[in-house]
Amino acid sequence: MTLMSKASSRPELSVVIPALNEEKLLPECLKSLECQDYRGQYEVIMVDNGSTDATASIARNFGIKVISCPEIKSVFYARQVGADAARGDIVVQADADTVYPKGWLNRIASQFASHPEVAAIAGRFFYSDEFLWARVEHLLKYYINRVTVALFGRPLIVSGATFAFRRRDFLSLNGYRGLSYSPDQYGICARLSKRGKVLYDKDLYCLTSARRVQKPTFIIILDVLAHLASWGAYLIQSSLSNLQGLTTRMQLRKAARLVRVPVLGTMLLHGYFLPASSASGKVYHKRKTTEKVVALTFDDGPNEPYTSEILDMLASHNIKATFFVIGKNVELYPEIARRIMNEGHVIGNHSHTHNANHALTQYGSRDLRLAQRAIYDIIGVSPHLYRPPHGRKTPWQLKAVQEEGLIAVTWSVAVNDQHALALCGKVSPEPFARKIVRKTKPGKIILLHDGYGTGRDGAKSDRGLTLKALPLIIERLQAKGYRFITVPDLLGVPAYNGTPLHETDYAYDREPAAESAADPVMLAGT
Repeated sequence: MTLMSKASSRPELSVVIPALNEEKLLPECLKSLECQDYRGQYEVIMVDNGSTDATASIARNFGIKVISCPEIKSVFYARQVGADAARGDIVVQADADTVYPKGWLNRIASQFASHPEVAAIAGRFFYSDEFLWARVEHLLKYYINRVTVALFGRPLIVSGATFAFRRRDFLSLNGYRGLSYSPDQYGICARLSKRGKVLYDKDLYCLTSARRVQKPTFIIILDVLAHLASWGAYLIQSSLSNLQGLTTRMQLRKAARLVRVPVLGTMLLHGYFLPASSASGKVYHKRKTTEKVVALTFDDGPNEPYTSEILDMLASHNIKATFFVIGKNVELYPEIARRIMNEGHVIGNHSHTHNANHALTQYGSRDLRLAQRAIYDIIGVSPHLYRPPHGRKTPWQLKAVQEEGLIAVTWSVAVNDQHALALCGKVSPEPFARKIVRKTKPGKIILLHDGYGTGRDGAKSDRGLTLKALPLIIERLQAKGYRFITVPDLLGVPAYNGTPLHETDYAYDREPAAESAADPVMLAGT
């Protein structure tokens, strides 16, 4: 497995593996690298950092290049020695206790070829043995990296087991030398970002051993605290260094970055939790106008018998409303969904499953598309309006909304009725209706519910309170001179888009069984 030639037109890759007494796990790692489907040239270099077992002989039996560097016991030192000896255009970090899917190298090469501005690519790992904290750790790292990529253009938490960079940039920056904090992860990522973009590829997977984290809980907590303390000390030292002698405009910009983290973090939280906030991206929640027009909207349907009774009530008052429907509920009540459309009301997309925090996950856009497909298949229209569940949104979710040709619509008038609904039948609709009417002003969008997520049983899915309060709301607002129109009419936007993509274009929306490190099918699919 020295330099292997399959097609000279693709970049040469050098995979560098530091190793110290890895005879048990190294064979599986090397087998996975031997089975790569990359059709360019690549070499595998194992740097023996002073092993006393059969690590070096195992590597030689695989036919790979072995470099010995026992003088300094350090994974960072070993990586530097390997990178210095590398011949490839791209240096790929790997670990001896990690297994790589056959498309791993091919994906790395393709990403560099497609993104010439990129200096490095970071992936992520899963543990081969699941344990109590594994899923929590996976999700935290994923979310943190999505946030830091959106805010700063590079991931914060980098895995040394699946990280690649352009060799010329690495050498021009003196490699890992002089990096005081996490040299082969955070340190090298920050350093390489000076030469170009650091791409975070969530689909660049590998499967690593959990041996280093399978410890008693209190030991893990101590390790985390020690890690945070080291990181904090590094940041303070770096900040003080940046603050010394602020004499140039560039140095002032560096100082400004110290303030940007809490400011942008606050903006992200503001955009996520406040439905009317546009901190995460463009959101429509009202229209500035002096004309007494408002839009009635209903979320979470269809939900019987409540949706039908609301439709009857709207028809009796000759009012058109906007229904933000859930894909699964449309599939459950197709006739009611068609009735909404046939009676002149507007259909909006309210996700497929109504997951409370799906805006945070990588499946949020998939959920949106599944709902779009279900609505089109059953009703025959492709909504232009999308309302995120609970009004929660992130920059990447709103970007997906825009890419699908939709706009995000929230609301400007609502009353928290969940407690009242839990006691439905014992609470008067009068306070509920009075609060809605008092908050309503020209151009506002009113939020009501005809369902509760995908739930069917229990007090929360009972919308009897809405049925009792709705005629009071309509009659009192009409008495004040208000006219009810649909959201598209209020905002001056189309209600629907053209025909959605062909069914085959939605094949990637199939949800994997679980985002688990132990799922070899998912890993092989990368």
